[in-house]
Amino acid sequence: MMSFFRKIGRILLLVPWLVFMAVYSAPVRLRRDPWTVIYGMTRMIRIWARGLLRIFNIRLEVFGDIDSCYGGLIVSNHMGYVDVFVHAAVFGLRFSPKVEVKSWPVLGWYTALTHPIWIDRSSRLKTQKSLEEFRESLEHRIPLIVYPEGTSTDGKTVLPFKSSLFEVVLEGDFAIQPILTLYRVPEGEDSPCWYGDMALLSHVWRLLGISKTEAEVYILPPVKAEGRDRKTLAVLVHDAIAEAHEKYRRN
Repeated sequence: MMSFFRKIGRILLLVPWLVFMAVYSAPVRLRRDPWTVIYGMTRMIRIWARGLLRIFNIRLEVFGDIDSCYGGLIVSNHMGYVDVFVHAAVFGLRFSPKVEVKSWPVLGWYTALTHPIWIDRSSRLKTQKSLEEFRESLEHRIPLIVYPEGTSTDGKTVLPFKSSLFEVVLEGDFAIQPILTLYRVPEGEDSPCWYGDMALLSHVWRLLGISKTEAEVYILPPVKAEGRDRKTLAVLVHDAIAEAHEKYRRN
């Protein structure tokens, strides 16, 4: 019964917060210069995400030198849409969702308001267009985050990384910032991880009922391309995150 009332209470907070942020960010979205809009939206997104963490009672703790993370390509393991709230609250960033998100009810429209880079892997040409947008954003010192596992997991492992998104750092002097993300919940409660064939709405309903989630973000040493090809970089960054995962998940 307590879980049910918790869910209702959070819904009553969530809907006004989403509406408020859509209205509050409108002056930013109406600016003429597109990069001024995108940069302004990263700041709005950070406010939006921090509000969501409070509503869902997700308590965020960052380990490592967050002050050194300015621009660059942020790379993390991936456990579902909760990652978006957590990472946006830490960095303020430009989203890079899969193009399929566009068709999601309400959420697709809401995501489009943030001026994301849509990732479309249906053709090499569309992938190249996404990479070009990545490069331009990095040149403007706008933080980007990618989840190169290509899917979300239950948080118990780090899947091998797809290398295509690492291509962008080969074309400029851009750092790669690996991070590890972990979630902890009270024993017996649902996991915040959304993966496999889980239905989105039913998972959101369960997430609303979790009493408390501890979100831990570990800032790992940055990686430079230094002449490596994208496949070597993907393995190097994967191994760094997987090693940290093995170290910290057991504690």
